[in-house]
Amino acid sequence: MDKFDIDIDIGGACNLRCPSCPQGNVKEYRLPHGFMAPELLERIVAKARSECRELNISLYNWAEPLLHPRLPELIRIVQDAGIPCRLSSNLNILPNLDAIMAANPANWRISNSGFSQEVYGRTHRGGHIEKVKKHMQELAAAKKRHQAATRIYVYYHRYRHNLREEPLMRDFATSLGFYFHGVWALFFPLEKILSCVGQEVGDFLLTEEDRMLIDSLALPLPTALAAARQYESRPCRLREDEISLDFQGNFTLCCGVYDARKYTLGNYLDLPLDEIQRLRQRHPLCRLCMRQGAHAYITYGIDEMDELALANVDPADAKFLDLDYDMAWERWAHRLGKLYDRFLAGLLPAGQKEALAARFLRVQRSFRSIRRKGRS
Repeated sequence: MDKFDIDIDIGGACNLRCPSCPQGNVKEYRLPHGFMAPELLERIVAKARSECRELNISLYNWAEPLLHPRLPELIRIVQDAGIPCRLSSNLNILPNLDAIMAANPANWRISNSGFSQEVYGRTHRGGHIEKVKKHMQELAAAKKRHQAATRIYVYYHRYRHNLREEPLMRDFATSLGFYFHGVWALFFPLEKILSCVGQEVGDFLLTEEDRMLIDSLALPLPTALAAARQYESRPCRLREDEISLDFQGNFTLCCGVYDARKYTLGNYLDLPLDEIQRLRQRHPLCRLCMRQGAHAYITYGIDEMDELALANVDPADAKFLDLDYDMAWERWAHRLGKLYDRFLAGLLPAGQKEALAARFLRVQRSFRSIRRKGRS
């Protein structure tokens, strides 16, 4: 295959219990716990390189990668193979910082949803925002100390209740040299998403706590899923271009499902990628998900997603955040991404797309600063 993304849960645990994530909203089941051995990752990387021309490897899915005691070694295995290595963390812990930055991961995404503990703790349950801020400062210093090329992003999950704190976290992140991106918070896992549209596919039923979380979403879930159904024929990038593995190298149906008992389909090392893809694409849950348009929801593939969210948030908050401006930039970024995929993807070296995206974000930040000064 030409291009492929591999998401690897190098462990099975998370230190938080966020209500929008199955680690927090599924009480009756826990993923198997353990840590991926570096030797296994080396074999996975070698197989992936033999089957794909261009790769990205993310060392996370449902679990917190910083819990892995040998994370720096895993990062080096990926990076030394010439493959961009991506991390995502809630950053409530930060062990082995210097060793991680010396390994120089390509991307590090920080999941965030507030600037005060009152707001942050509501949707990053069990987390402590002052720890996160302290760790962000330590991370910025370590990046400079090791002259790492890692692109560090703060992904701010937008809910109806936390929009007023977004500029505070944006300013803090950018003061450290980090990029910042506001995204509409979604609700997972896929099993519960389908339950919202009357499709019971597993043992994870919606709870009263789930319904309270859904009510706090800036992007209204029932409205979004209704809109998503018109995109049932749109290709699913999670099915076509991405695969999710656990710490034992087993592959699951996709990164959106949670119940490994039902949706683990085999071991990545035992089958060629073409056969893995055939198994996944024939699966009845995959077909059901696409018929309902749920694949468009979980990949931000609903064209009118921004408009649906904007109609659901307080107009004063929307004006305060200048969301119309943000959405215009997102549309430009989407168009530029399509142009890249069509004309430049085969001409530029691996990782260049992310470098271009980082430059685009710098331009956006500069224009935002000018615009805010003009409005003040």
